[in-house]
Amino acid sequence: MDELEFCIKSMSYPLGMCVENLLREEGGTLTISGNALLLPKIPFAAKCYLTGLLLFASLDVVDRKRLSDDYQKLEEFKQKILNSELGKTVGDYLREPWEYIRVGTSTTIDWLEFERREEEVKPYLRRIVELREQTSDRSEFLAKADFLSELSVDAALLLSYLSEEAGLKELVNAALGKHNREFREMVVRYFKALRG
Repeated sequence: MDELEFCIKSMSYPLGMCVENLLREEGGTLTISGNALLLPKIPFAAKCYLTGLLLFASLDVVDRKRLSDDYQKLEEFKQKILNSELGKTVGDYLREPWEYIRVGTSTTIDWLEFERREEEVKPYLRRIVELREQTSDRSEFLAKADFLSELSVDAALLLSYLSEEAGLKELVNAALGKHNREFREMVVRYFKALRG
């Protein structure tokens, strides 16, 4: 998993599945060509948003409707970047995205594979929900969530994605950061890439 896949999956795990097997190649316009994602030489934060937008726009109408909440997460990411220091350097890319994107190949999400992965992660989600109900405060919750160290980075991202409620998602991400070394290292790599 590279930082770009991590970024997309942190906003929309199903969309992120679409870049898993795509080669990364340099291109003038951000597009999918065959089995490659062509990426212009632009700042990483812009690549994240534009790639997510390209993937979403490449979906059929049914999948776009199904992932409408995920599209909102893309837009929230865009606003966070625009409101940060990075906004000065990547603002043009985010405000005029269609100048840098070409939708060619249609993208499909393997929902059967998504459901298979979801079934593997659901026991962890159930344990997390039970733990939150049984613990009296955040520090106790975090101390007892050490079983999340067992998850791969990919499974950790899916668990975070499935924790739809904002408060639960924040707790899950904090527990992953505390107990899962691989996840923590990937977060560091991602933020380094984001800062350029």
